[in-house]
Amino acid sequence: MSQHFNGNPKRLSVSSLIVSATEGDVLVQTESPQSGISIQSPAISLNSNSAFLSLIEGENGGGVILSTMGSEGSVLVQAAADDIVSALTVTPAGMMMAYGMPGMIGAIQINKGEMVISMGEPEVGPTITITSDSISFQVGETIMSMTADGIVTTAPSVEINCDETNLLLSSEGITEEVGEVSREVTAEGHNFTAGEVELNVGVAGITSEAPTSTAEFEGTAELNSPMLTQAVDAMLSIDSAITMVE
Repeated sequence: MSQHFNGNPKRLSVSSLIVSATEGDVLVQTESPQSGISIQSPAISLNSNSAFLSLIEGENGGGVILSTMGSEGSVLVQAAADDIVSALTVTPAGMMMAYGMPGMIGAIQINKGEMVISMGEPEVGPTITITSDSISFQVGETIMSMTADGIVTTAPSVEINCDETNLLLSSEGITEEVGEVSREVTAEGHNFTAGEVELNVGVAGITSEAPTSTAEFEGTAELNSPMLTQAVDAMLSIDSAITMVE
């Protein structure tokens, strides 16, 4: 049976159910705010040419299919609340799940060839980017990338601590500390410190300070210098079978 409608709404009432149609738009509603509409069937399908919703009964459980067609198609699942973002967006280009307050939104994005996990404001908060061959960590302007070839970072400083062992890499150099022993490497040279002992090897020469000093050689030792100064506060002892001074 078919019925033709003109521009005037037509209404069909069955008990408290109202079905109305105007210029091709169909509205199904109930009169009482406390009542509801229930549709029961082993399979229920809704479609609007490019968007589809299917509810299917299976032997071991039901299934729900929500899909769209076309390069610009999208599916949005959103729970709205004051000052809270809670949404799942699916498009042919990828998918994104987001939750949080403005400025502190956590998001997981899966695009073509990469997965991005972020928290906070874009380009300020931490971000992890995963591709098929690398993992990149970013906080602000600091980036650390890990690949099969190694680890590369743009961090102004990197510090590693393990109990009394400390390693610091920065734009000024490298500092290593193990208890009271330390080594500093800068553009000016190396500086070694162990308690009261200090040895500096720099571009200008070698400087050392220590309470005592002992040098033992099994073969030959040579000292060549245009000028040599020895200052001894107490006693200078030289024990040698043959001593030559030129």
